[in-house]
Amino acid sequence: MVSVLIPTYNRPQLLLRALRSLQLQLYPDWEAVVVDDGDGSGILAAHSLRDPRIVGVRNEGKGQVEARNTGLAHASGEIIALLDDDDWWLDPTHLHRVVRALRTQAGLVYRGGYLVLERDGLELERIPFDFKASPQSLRSDNLLLATGVAYPRFFHDQLGLFDPEMSDYWDWDWYLRVISAGYPLIQLPGRGVAVAMHGANMSYAARAQQRQKNLDKLCVKHGLSGITLKDHRIIAGAA
Repeated sequence: MVSVLIPTYNRPQLLLRALRSLQLQLYPDWEAVVVDDGDGSGILAAHSLRDPRIVGVRNEGKGQVEARNTGLAHASGEIIALLDDDDWWLDPTHLHRVVRALRTQAGLVYRGGYLVLERDGLELERIPFDFKASPQSLRSDNLLLATGVAYPRFFHDQLGLFDPEMSDYWDWDWYLRVISAGYPLIQLPGRGVAVAMHGANMSYAARAQQRQKNLDKLCVKHGLSGITLKDHRIIAGAA
């Protein structure tokens, strides 16, 4: 079984889009663990679909990273897949591809996709984000879209939970921990995921100082140097 971790915070309509893209997957053996870090509307939205594979729980901590750790505590699958509540999967065979890749070898599966610029529910632009990553490149830039990442559950048994101290860079920290343990990166073909860019997640500029502090923590933890503050739009050459 694949356990899909979906933290959410007060945006039930976007969450429903993510969940419906999951329901369209041709691979049926999955569960979605929706972890509500807000007012409870995410749990209500999850239950409104009346799909026994979708469960909603309250965050046992605070913030997006601890929400994912709460999801891990409730997950029963041998594969973990990540999906943000405002993103969605474009390819209905995405989980099939994930499972097939991980049956061959244990590694960190990732996939390219699109950064989708939205305003008031309207799609304005799709920016391709599809890079070949390596252990070396990940020490310079985060070239992975979290919504396209999956890996064996036992990685957490070996490497621990997501690190809340990394805040904005919890995902990059996790990738570095996985490759430092010697596990390979496995790229799936095609652009199969969509990452929403909208007002709620394009406010990075207003948080530049805090993001820089979090980036500094990441660099100290992993011995990185020469890293500049940037987001996926900058990496994609669209900002």
